[in-house]
Amino acid sequence: MSKTTKHIVALLIILVPFYLSAILQKFLFEKEDVLVEEFFGYYLMLSMLGVLTVLLTNKYLLGNKLDVFFTRDRKFLYDITLAFLLLGAFYFIQSVERITYGNWIHFEADRTAIDNLIQNIFSNYLYGIIIIGPFTWFEEAFTVFSMAFILNNLWEIKKDKIWTFGSIFFAASLLALLQVNNGPSAMITSFLLISLSNFIYYKYRSILPLFLAGVLFQTIDLIAYWIYVM
Repeated sequence: MSKTTKHIVALLIILVPFYLSAILQKFLFEKEDVLVEEFFGYYLMLSMLGVLTVLLTNKYLLGNKLDVFFTRDRKFLYDITLAFLLLGAFYFIQSVERITYGNWIHFEADRTAIDNLIQNIFSNYLYGIIIIGPFTWFEEAFTVFSMAFILNNLWEIKKDKIWTFGSIFFAASLLALLQVNNGPSAMITSFLLISLSNFIYYKYRSILPLFLAGVLFQTIDLIAYWIYVM
């Protein structure tokens, strides 16, 4: 098997199950009575299986070490600083959406099922801790590992500037498409957030700032919902 073929196979191993899970997610959310246990079990299992698949494919198919996802010779404080800068950029993009294209593009998404699910989660103290803690950590770990893996393989297929930056936006588009049920403005915001994260990964070659920023972004929103809405 040639090197290029290996990278294409590696991409398919991650992309096909990833999009299959997205389809299953839509069916799950369309149900009127989504069980909290079903929701947690499905996503925790998927996230752990996804991370494991990325790591095993990276090691045994591609022969890479774990350090392809990390920069080991950099101080942890540097990653934390970069994560907070990225977090600030996330909120800036979200604010731009609220005052510009979020108002210009009108789309009424049926969020009844997911809103009921979130309310059921936060009505139980244990469930609230789970979604803010382990659930968010595993979900974000799968997101950043899979995205970094996709980018690493795309960059190995062809090495020139146009392909490199095209891969950044292509990978962001793939994840942005998963927001199609939430409307165009959500897709645009997702594309901008992920494109920025992908560029940071390209520049610094470490998923740690992306993971920290993503976890903080989700955790702050979930805690705010728990405190001010419930």
